[in-house]
Amino acid sequence: MVALALIFTMTLLGVDAGSVAVGLHFSYLHAQVDWFPSPSHKPNEPKNRSRSVAGKARVLFFISPGCGSCPEEAAKLEKELKRLGWRYEMEGIFLGGPPQVGKYLAALQSYPFNFELGVDMDGKVTRHYGVKTFPSAVIEVDGKRAIVTKASELENKLR
Repeated sequence: MVALALIFTMTLLGVDAGSVAVGLHFSYLHAQVDWFPSPSHKPNEPKNRSRSVAGKARVLFFISPGCGSCPEEAAKLEKELKRLGWRYEMEGIFLGGPPQVGKYLAALQSYPFNFELGVDMDGKVTRHYGVKTFPSAVIEVDGKRAIVTKASELENKLR
């Protein structure tokens, strides 16, 4: 309940509280989860999901509250991206609302990378990308887009 109140208050005020920043943008809740912020860290700036940077993969990692394998698959995905030698930008998309995010925040610390977390409260973003299972990653690189549910699928799907 305390986490929900914190997220709700931060959402209304657009406040940055240390390593967690939350703001309301369009029809989804945007949360910045950065356990080790850098000096260039700019909270409350949503990433543009419309295009990837040339030569750099854009990864949308979709997670849900009941996904027990999400942290493990995230680690495998990061390892595979590094093995392939790709530069990438990662953003998490959480299907659920503020109460679920509050409960899931501790689990986010087990992820092997820092990422911004968009909260897809109504499922529109998830449906837009055609995601049906969790975890799933939508990867865009050099004009190609693929949805993978296992890191081992990555190389074959983007050939």
